Amino acid sequence: MTTSSKQHDTADHVLLGELTVKTPQGTRRLTRAECEDAIQLFAVKANAQTFDIRNLISRGSILDLIARHFEDTDISHALPIMQIVMIAASYLTQNGATLRIPGVGEICPTLWLVGLAGSGSSKTFASEEIDRIISRGTTDTVTRLATGCTDAQWIVELHENNGAFWFQDEVGKTFNKILTQGSYVRIKEWVLNAYSYNAIANRLKSEKNKLVIENPHFTFHGLSVDETWHDDIDLTSMLDGFCQRFSYYIANPRQDTDMFDHFLYFEGEEVEERRHRLADTWDALCTQKEACGQYTLNDDVLPYLKAWWSSLRESWGKTALPKSFIRRIGFSVLRYLMVLHFLLGKSRRPIDLETAELATRFAEYHFLSALHVVQQYDRKNTSRIQIIAAAVRRLSDAGKPVTGREISRMLSKKQRDQFVRGEIAEILQIIQKIEETPGLFEDPSNESQNRFEMQGTREKIQARLLLNERKRNERRLRELRRGAAQDPSRSGDHGSLQDQDDNVVQIILPMTGTS
Repeated sequence: MTTSSKQHDTADHVLLGELTVKTPQGTRRLTRAECEDAIQLFAVKANAQTFDIRNLISRGSILDLIARHFEDTDISHALPIMQIVMIAASYLTQNGATLRIPGVGEICPTLWLVGLAGSGSSKTFASEEIDRIISRGTTDTVTRLATGCTDAQWIVELHENNGAFWFQDEVGKTFNKILTQGSYVRIKEWVLNAYSYNAIANRLKSEKNKLVIENPHFTFHGLSVDETWHDDIDLTSMLDGFCQRFSYYIANPRQDTDMFDHFLYFEGEEVEERRHRLADTWDALCTQKEACGQYTLNDDVLPYLKAWWSSLRESWGKTALPKSFIRRIGFSVLRYLMVLHFLLGKSRRPIDLETAELATRFAEYHFLSALHVVQQYDRKNTSRIQIIAAAVRRLSDAGKPVTGREISRMLSKKQRDQFVRGEIAEILQIIQKIEETPGLFEDPSNESQNRFEMQGTREKIQARLLLNERKRNERRLRELRRGAAQDPSRSGDHGSLQDQDDNVVQIILPMTGTS
């Protein structure tokens, strides 16, 4: 008994001791492993600037056009950008697009995203505006799954609409039902199987229709209020395999404007014209040659992705994020490749380094977003852990030994009073296992972010890709629109071969020796 008591009196249990987990048998405290995972996540704090999705937008692309369409609002750019990404993923999925990697097989563009934004941030309105734009074009709208279904209804819905787009508002409350309520719980197992395209079936004796769905798949986009997510999903559920199947993104409030600058959204005669131009651009993208065919990789893309993945060992690999999150977000890069290549208007060509680099930056955005989500579970304790993490960094920068005694000396009396005897040393033991994750986006003025460059090559790649990026993307879209208007049957085979070559940046990578 003494041993057991001692094991449960460590810093991770002290700090997270107030958290409980709901189970069918009642509530319980977090296990030691769960506490350690949580502390590893709490020790890293992301800057609000990190979540500005405009850093991911290729200038001149349809993503850029969508962002500009929302410029005269206070709506976070992340909401419409991720909705158009998901509409694209759904369109490609429903029309048979796949990525073929020899030895791996065919991968579908079935992205699963969950977006978190503040209350009153126009989450649903932003998605509806994207839907309004798409509806003005000639391309068929994507099929959607019905929402609010019990598990018995859900499997019938998926059976009839396999491959459909599941768009779920108030997704936190929906997940809570799936995880805790009897008439929804089978959805969890089916979703886990669908993630890997494994067959699912309803096998209860009471089921009148015995359904089996081979190769179940769907795209998913859920929206929830950031501040209340942790009320619907407890910490253990967040660390569970079900919630880890989804890639999270944060739609932070805009820094350049607020709600009082905008009495009405999208008012003015030019708005409708802008919607039609965006719809024409979407139609042109959908008529690209091989848009819904089999995508392949340029020879240099897979070596690039492998090198990027290896580079994560020194950042995210220091257990700043549970490896299950890292692995699944990393794999989503392969799904992003098809979607982003399509949105850049390059479906007729093998996926290149420009697309691959952009896909890895989306993944890094999801890494930090996942950290933010878990940090919200205990803000008080998160703050205390970050006090120690900040002291560790100051000692390291000063070249001093990082010990519990030195950390205690660096803290003010008020800060020291927050910790019981021995607690600082125990937190230090856990923090020393990880390394603070550098910033997500490159910024030459920030030396700490430069450490996140992939083997010294990513700055060079980024500089070359940004060269005339806007002109290149605008010209590519202009050619697609012109070709679609003149002869839709040509399916995007527009311009001469030389014109097409001018729209692609060739990059030489010293690390692979390819070009």
